[in-house]
Amino acid sequence: MTHQRITIIGTGCIGTSIGLALRQSPDAGHLQIVGHDREWGRARQGQQLGAFDRAEFNLDLALNGARLVILAVPLATMRETLAEVGRLLSPGAGVVVTDTAPLKVPVIAWAEELLPAGNYFVGADPFLAPGAGGWEPLEGLHNAHADLFQRAVYAITARPDAHPSAVRAVANLALVLGAEPLYMDPVEHDAARVIADAVPDVLATALFQAIAAAPGWAEVRKAAGRPFATATAAAAGDAASRRMLALWGRETLLRGLDAVLERLQSLRETVAQGDAEALEKAFAGVSQARSYWMAESRERAWEIERGALQGENLFQRTLQALFGEGLISKKP
Repeated sequence: MTHQRITIIGTGCIGTSIGLALRQSPDAGHLQIVGHDREWGRARQGQQLGAFDRAEFNLDLALNGARLVILAVPLATMRETLAEVGRLLSPGAGVVVTDTAPLKVPVIAWAEELLPAGNYFVGADPFLAPGAGGWEPLEGLHNAHADLFQRAVYAITARPDAHPSAVRAVANLALVLGAEPLYMDPVEHDAARVIADAVPDVLATALFQAIAAAPGWAEVRKAAGRPFATATAAAAGDAASRRMLALWGRETLLRGLDAVLERLQSLRETVAQGDAEALEKAFAGVSQARSYWMAESRERAWEIERGALQGENLFQRTLQALFGEGLISKKP
């Protein structure tokens, strides 16, 4: 068989980690991984790290012959990227396009608007395991590594009328990366992302603003360590994409913030009253619940729909897993 080309657009931490994982898969020799980034130096650096067989500055050349295109760009630039890809893909080419964005409803709508007919978009979003890559935001190639997606849940938000082979391609891409595919409704996915990401983001922003503006910050910043760093980690990263996530899910975000404010007010009253027993009970209860959640997350101890890699030949099996039987037979 000829090489099957996978093009990764966006060679930051996520895109480069996907490339590294694919390049270290058993049949990497039969795959051609092409990286493209607007920052040419970053794509070249990703190639030097071993994530890509080739780094292409020209998007047209990067897409030429691709069977699978992975958009690992910030949410803030996703629509523009889809427009560029849609302009270059030929109608009826049968290319599978997927993404890694934290919002699915708007991205799916953009893909339907901008990609030519006969190409297949399947929305996806890796939910990384807690602590994957450390506690800092996953930015920069120094945080990229091949096992980033181990024990991750790979959310897939395909429309009901999506091409079955395209859905299979993305679901089994997750398996090749070491993750577990989880099929979600786009609206359900976006609400979960807003609660899990945007609420901590706003709280971390408020926490840092409040502490850094306090008169004692000059001394507090010297004492601040891991607890403060982890508590404010959500406030780092691409501001434009974080703003989009917060405002897209504004109603969900407001409900989440109201719930937190209610709990915060209750804890404030407990502290003000000097109620040691109630405060310790609250601390212990959350500590226990968090430990349980962390252990559950590490083991992925919930029911997830698993894909299946079938066939005796490992190379054939990997290609079928990535592309699906219906797409393998098509020539690029």
